[in-house]
Amino acid sequence: MTSLLNSEQILQLTFGDEDLVRRIKSSNILLVGAGGIGCEVLKGLILSGFPRITIIDLDTIDVSNLNRQFLYNKTHVGKSKAVIAAEIAIERFAHRDPLTNRPLSIITPIHDSILNLKYDRQFYQQFTFIINALDNNATRVHVNRLCLAADRPLIESGSARYCGNVTLIKGGITRCFECTPPKRDENSYASCTIRNTPSLPIHCIVWAKHLFAQLFGQSDEDISPDATVVANNDDDNNENESINTDQQQTINMNHQTTRQYVESIDYDPKGLFDKIFYHDIRYLKGMKTLWENRKNRHEPQELSYDDIINGKIRFNDQQQSNMVDKETNGNNVFQSLKID
Repeated sequence: MTSLLNSEQILQLTFGDEDLVRRIKSSNILLVGAGGIGCEVLKGLILSGFPRITIIDLDTIDVSNLNRQFLYNKTHVGKSKAVIAAEIAIERFAHRDPLTNRPLSIITPIHDSILNLKYDRQFYQQFTFIINALDNNATRVHVNRLCLAADRPLIESGSARYCGNVTLIKGGITRCFECTPPKRDENSYASCTIRNTPSLPIHCIVWAKHLFAQLFGQSDEDISPDATVVANNDDDNNENESINTDQQQTINMNHQTTRQYVESIDYDPKGLFDKIFYHDIRYLKGMKTLWENRKNRHEPQELSYDDIINGKIRFNDQQQSNMVDKETNGNNVFQSLKID
């Protein structure tokens, strides 16, 4: 009868190196980020037998994450990424004691920002090494500096489209993240960010560029809200019923491309304005998980063409006396640009 193998014997057979097995079993890992890269890294760490892992992420799970962040499903939407990632990774991938069936790895989830001042040099020093699975440079720089201060190795990772990279950073041995920042395509921005949750002026500029191409040139990117990110809404009150009506109207519009729609209304400025700044925005507001419980994100405000022209909505630099002239001039420019 074949005896059951313990975890150390399994690792020994896997890696064939006693010293490596010993170092794995004595390691304590900090994983920063539980998104697309973080899910893959967490699975790899668990399958490799690392016994102690702490994972930290401030974000919650969104419908738009489900196509690439495989630890999550639709029942997890709105929940902490760190908490769910830890739970599912242990359930699916952890080595288990052959007698008790208890998992041999412990994952400690932290639903918080790594930028919080309480995660100081002493916090980092408890870990054998740190892995970055982040999507923004500001946080990468912060973690890089703390790892240097704590004298801990940092494994930096990132991805863009079909390309990925990984870099080992160790103070006194390699260049740090700020010495050799990863090359990025500064002209490339995630489509879901541009269409659903723009947060920077550059996002609005890119959106306007795509819109102009949709209307008057060779279009390559849609600018309407991404319908794949629609959250399940509560239909029990009149407000949500109103939103759902606007959503359905926008869905009907979005069966056409922006070019097809504007051609169907003969490039009518009012019709296009209301589609983009009223119906599309109402549609976005119906995607509740994009806005609820988001400290740094606010619902967009829809704008009506008639309200602006009639002076119901005023901007700080707007001169009401010449709004009719502005409308006429704008219409003339719009008509001159349209494709016959």
